[in-house]
Amino acid sequence: MGGLSIYFEEEGLATTGISLIRIHTERTRPPRALWVPFELGRPLGTPNDPAFQQRVMRAALELLNASDGPVLVDYPEDAPAAAAGAAESAMEGMACPVDFPQSPDKTAPTSQIGMALMKEIDALAPWYELAVAKRCRTTVGISGLPVNDAGMYLAGFLEDQAMRSPRDSLPAGQVLKFAYEDLKAYYTEAITIQPAFNTSKRVEDWLFNETVLGAALWRLRAICRASSDEFLQFLGRNSIVPDRQINPPN
Repeated sequence: MGGLSIYFEEEGLATTGISLIRIHTERTRPPRALWVPFELGRPLGTPNDPAFQQRVMRAALELLNASDGPVLVDYPEDAPAAAAGAAESAMEGMACPVDFPQSPDKTAPTSQIGMALMKEIDALAPWYELAVAKRCRTTVGISGLPVNDAGMYLAGFLEDQAMRSPRDSLPAGQVLKFAYEDLKAYYTEAITIQPAFNTSKRVEDWLFNETVLGAALWRLRAICRASSDEFLQFLGRNSIVPDRQINPPN
């Protein structure tokens, strides 16, 4: 939308917008944008709070008073947390525990991470199957590999970056990306069937800081960033771990 607004302005139509990812807005440089520090998918903040949402909309519309741009303004308020926090606290006790294997520490050998990852994938299987049955859909499958095979490929790549692609029609780096995206989707769909995991930030923090997959992805990021392969370098910079995990907001 930031790119489209530039064309609208060229035709004489003033535009303003709300940004949820500041770095993207900095790069696209739309004429006017209000960055808000809210959950992805919630550009107006907490649901069912019309007074707060109106303040956000007014702040975005006030940017139309700026005749020159690009203008990027940070919204000064955080989204009210009381309602969301109370709901999450009320549901916390409803969450069923998942019996995960103990996560290896950061100095553990890569082979140990691989074995723990396969156990973790198996532990999540009942929750993933329940999620698919309830939602009648899944986003897992882009790699064309069964999820256990995707896990084995990721674990194998951590040990040997020269390993052969498991799909003859695609290069190893592309299959690697598809494999870890499938694993992220598998974990996310499995854990969000539990009511306590009701925000994207909660799920993201759990995935990247409390699971074996998260430990594997952090290690993969370091490997890719140090690689001489341009595609792997790109993955390490842009795709494996979200920016807000690498540089958490204060």
